[in-house]
Amino acid sequence: MAENKKDKSTELEEIEKIYREKQKENQSEKKDKTIKVSASEPEAAMGRRTKDSGKNKKGKGSNKNPAPDKNSPEQKLIQKINIGVCGGIFAVLVVCLLVLPRPTISESEKRPLATFPEFTWGDYWSGKFTEDISNFFNDTVPMRDDLKQFGATFRSLFGFSLDGVTIVGDVNKVESGASQTEVTTQSTKPIVIVTPPPATEDESAPAPESSENTDSSSSETSAPAPEETKPAGSFMTPTDPGAEVLYHEGNQIVYNSLGTLYAGVLYNGDRDYAKDYAGALNSLAAQLPSMNIYSMTALTQNTFITPVELNEVTYSEQADATFIKNQLDKNIKVIDTLNVLAPHVDEDIFFLRDCHWQQLGAYYAAEELAKLADVPFASLDSYRKGEEDCLGSVYLNTKYDGLMYEGETFTYYVPQNDFTVDYYNADMEYQFDYPLMPESDYRSDAFYSLFMVADSYIKHIKTDVDNDRTLVVLKDDYPSAMIPCLTSSFEEIYVIDVRYCNFNIINFCIEKGATDVFVGMTTENALSDVGTYLPYIMSI
Repeated sequence: MAENKKDKSTELEEIEKIYREKQKENQSEKKDKTIKVSASEPEAAMGRRTKDSGKNKKGKGSNKNPAPDKNSPEQKLIQKINIGVCGGIFAVLVVCLLVLPRPTISESEKRPLATFPEFTWGDYWSGKFTEDISNFFNDTVPMRDDLKQFGATFRSLFGFSLDGVTIVGDVNKVESGASQTEVTTQSTKPIVIVTPPPATEDESAPAPESSENTDSSSSETSAPAPEETKPAGSFMTPTDPGAEVLYHEGNQIVYNSLGTLYAGVLYNGDRDYAKDYAGALNSLAAQLPSMNIYSMTALTQNTFITPVELNEVTYSEQADATFIKNQLDKNIKVIDTLNVLAPHVDEDIFFLRDCHWQQLGAYYAAEELAKLADVPFASLDSYRKGEEDCLGSVYLNTKYDGLMYEGETFTYYVPQNDFTVDYYNADMEYQFDYPLMPESDYRSDAFYSLFMVADSYIKHIKTDVDNDRTLVVLKDDYPSAMIPCLTSSFEEIYVIDVRYCNFNIINFCIEKGATDVFVGMTTENALSDVGTYLPYIMSI
């Protein structure tokens, strides 16, 4: 029995010894897991241990930036404030979209905006009605032009400019060397004139444009340009088989031609409107037989600068202008901008990157009007010349980054004779008097508004001319640059944009004792919905 007790006691001691050894091993493993030091950085580890021990000695007060408690009253209050502010901003935006007046015309794009569609069951079942509603709300956002300008300004804060092109994003992805397009920013524009015009003045239905004008990159179908074949004062259609299209959205286009960066608007007139537009002019002349009636379907940069290879239309702008001209009553006096501007193609009569003409081009058209009206006309040197930097309309409409820093010079001419200008709304209700060309209000992003502030106002100009001649101008935005050039020719001038007129224009001309009525707009606008405003204001 004694031996058994001894054996058990010895056995228990051995078990306890094994247990203590196991505990020591476990404690050693825990220490190793807490601080692991690699053989390659013992000093760094010791440094970390020293710092950690220093921090631990400081206690709880050593943590200067403790993690915020998401459930604390302060954090809950901050969350509620954030939700309230975001919700308030959203609610204000919704109310503004519902309450603020929606624009009907875009001043920056110079076009009527979408109108709310009329309901028909056919459009409803086809989905067109709901699509048109969506287009209406998207196109007529309150303060549309201001918001677009803000967006353009905000975008200009990003990226950087390299040779006139804005680089945005990962620079490593930008191709370099010969693959980049070389552009210039010169203010003079070489107009290459090589192809005969497609239409003659006496044709009533010009033949369609050649279908060979397809791809701008194809030069095999285009004959080489003849050298020095242009007679003085003649015009031949510009061509460049090597013109490179850099950007194309809708009818807005940016292209490189002969080393110069251009931006313009491709022609898109619809000849189906031609007879109605010409008929409206003939009706105007018939209802105002004692007045001189003038018509101008103006040709634009598209005719005088844009290479013919880039246009893909059945009829050119020039051919459509001739088509309208040949349907007009013989008593209507026509300002043919092709004949007027052809002798001046080497001058700066158009912008490089805007759909409008420079005022110099408008001056020559106004001179032709004065000649047809047999009234005096001031020489160009009698004006005060001004120059400002501007951005073209194509950039304003498309925000194409390649045009962001491609400005050019806007040259304008301020008449020096005495005159006053009263401004009226579309109902011919007096609003205020203001300068005709308010230079102090000049903005590079809306430079064409220098002429008469805005198209939405009707203007009544009283000049120091004493000839009992009263001119009524019915127009789109294009002839605006002509008006300052006519203040030396007529005693009174009424300027009315056909898109902003809520009264019968026939009665108006009679009441105001008009002696001359000038109808002017681009050929494309004449052959579009804008042209339909003319017969409308003749009948309301």
